[in-house]
Amino acid sequence: MSIWTMGINQSTHGSDGVVGINNLALITGNIGKPGGTSLSITGQCNAMGTREWSSCSGLPNHRLLENEQDRIDIAKFWNIDVEFLPKKRGMFQTDIYHAIEAGHIKGMWLIATNPLSSLPNSERVRRAMQKLEFCVVQDCYADSESNQYAHVYLPAGTWAEKEGVMTNTERRVNLINAITPPPGEAKADLWIFNQVAKRFNFSNKRSDNKVNFPEKSADIFLEMGELSQGRLSDISGMNHELLEKNRGIQWPYTEKQAAAGIAPTAGGVRLYTEPASFRYADGKAKLIPLPFIDNNEVPDEKFPIWLNTGRLIEHWHGRTKTGKIGNNNKYSPIPFIEINPDLALELGIRRGDYVRLVSRRSDAVVMATPTHRVPKNMVFLPFHFHDCANRLTLGLLDPHSRQPAYKQSAIRIELLQDQKAAALLSMEMSKF
Repeated sequence: MSIWTMGINQSTHGSDGVVGINNLALITGNIGKPGGTSLSITGQCNAMGTREWSSCSGLPNHRLLENEQDRIDIAKFWNIDVEFLPKKRGMFQTDIYHAIEAGHIKGMWLIATNPLSSLPNSERVRRAMQKLEFCVVQDCYADSESNQYAHVYLPAGTWAEKEGVMTNTERRVNLINAITPPPGEAKADLWIFNQVAKRFNFSNKRSDNKVNFPEKSADIFLEMGELSQGRLSDISGMNHELLEKNRGIQWPYTEKQAAAGIAPTAGGVRLYTEPASFRYADGKAKLIPLPFIDNNEVPDEKFPIWLNTGRLIEHWHGRTKTGKIGNNNKYSPIPFIEINPDLALELGIRRGDYVRLVSRRSDAVVMATPTHRVPKNMVFLPFHFHDCANRLTLGLLDPHSRQPAYKQSAIRIELLQDQKAAALLSMEMSKF
């Protein structure tokens, strides 16, 4: 079994890396059998669900805007003019900010994302956001860094304040129930989306009122089930009640199975166990030949140290939640690097010293923590802190996924003489 995390994906050739792992699994026969598969462990609890239901500028359930029949099917289901749908997908998120820079995009609606914290080369992202003529930020926290540039802020409910489903990495659909209503003026995302959709519908002078906007997530899930019938990720046999009863159901679970009284399999359903069951006309999987590409930024005489970024167990992404929880934040309240003791000795750095990291993009001030967990030519920097790791990271993107190369940057390390001023600067930079 091959399991990988973001170290493979976050590269200028991350897609090639994943394809290579899949090729290896196919060549060695490690697909469709117990203990044999290639499995991506991604960073979000609904990463699989977003891929299934078009958060990446596509159409629901792995349909493509570029496919005419897919556009026709969805337009018919939604009762809209097929010409309303674009004939190709829009920009990837990482490309949008370059388009803002160039003046091609004037307005943006940010939903549950914080580009000023999460995207590489954050100073370039900041300059792009400053050029927006209109920016809407929809978030459950008003102190999101990106909200500095919002012309309109829409307060949204967090996960425990709304109802919906998530799909995890092993294809299991789980139900999330609200345990409390959103506070104050905050609303669930679904309510906000429906209100905006209805206004678009009205502005298009549709007096026939044929476009339906279900008010409840359970009803939308039934629509999703209809759209999934006969497809790889078929959830047509599921509903919220059944998900609750079974504590999650792995797809595929079809309407025919449910009608025949076949209960969801407790242990799940293994795919690709039968010959010729892959999603091609001949049923065979395809090996994809790959070029060798080595175009990452590498250390040199001026920037001699590898910079690796990643997660800490106590924090989640930009710390908008975990940075406010004392029992989480106390373990790592400020930005720091893990540095090899031999490298620290050579540079005259002691535990607790503040140092400046300098890349070709910008700099950041962090505290040094010597540890043997990193090699001598590399430091590890958690990405959770505002105005820190992504001031340094490289903006190069994978040509297919458009994922940034967060994992391959080169820096130098400078010991700061005025440690008190460095401490104050570190505090200021991480104030969010």
